[in-house]
Amino acid sequence: MMEMYVVPKSVRASLVGVFTAAAIAGTFALSPLPNVEIITFCAFVAGFIFGSRVGSTVGALSMFIFSIISPYGSGLGYPFLLMTQVVGMSVAGLFGGSLKKVLQNFKSTSPWTMYLFGVSGAAVTLLYDVITTLGFMYPTIPFSEFPSVFAAGIPFTLVHVVSNVILLGVVAPFVVRSIRAMLGEVEVGHRVDKEELYEKAVEKMEEASNVEVGN
Repeated sequence: MMEMYVVPKSVRASLVGVFTAAAIAGTFALSPLPNVEIITFCAFVAGFIFGSRVGSTVGALSMFIFSIISPYGSGLGYPFLLMTQVVGMSVAGLFGGSLKKVLQNFKSTSPWTMYLFGVSGAAVTLLYDVITTLGFMYPTIPFSEFPSVFAAGIPFTLVHVVSNVILLGVVAPFVVRSIRAMLGEVEVGHRVDKEELYEKAVEKMEEASNVEVGN
């Protein structure tokens, strides 16, 4: 069972800072690749390990800073687009946090975990692309034109979705396992955990019986 990790308030800010820095630096490095970023990845992983509050903060803060300082970002000149970008990335952290309890009885690298991570990657990315398209359109383009505007960006959306499915479904589970190991946590399956406890109980009973017989 994967035990719930409660983040002390004293280290929450540090965690947000570390994940935010990694998200911004990594996305800058990937900027030459259209619609490939790791802010979604970092926000989701932070949310899954440390909770929705940390994950959503990482997503929102990373996207806000990146959009302002990057030549590839929307910047303050497009406030509605920036707002939808920030909201969209915060949702990635919320998704990660929501799966924390759902998958607490599964190893982070189990097929079920990897499947749900991948599905979540597709879902949050599609949601992000939909709401940021709306943010891009408002207030100059009528919302009635949304289908044609969104259709024009389908190739970029596909790249975005596929890259995040790979990052979350394949890479994230192993990153989660590594981080949990660094925190001193050991992952075991729910059934295995019960069997081990039962075996230990039987061993102790046998030891106690042997002591009584010897006396």
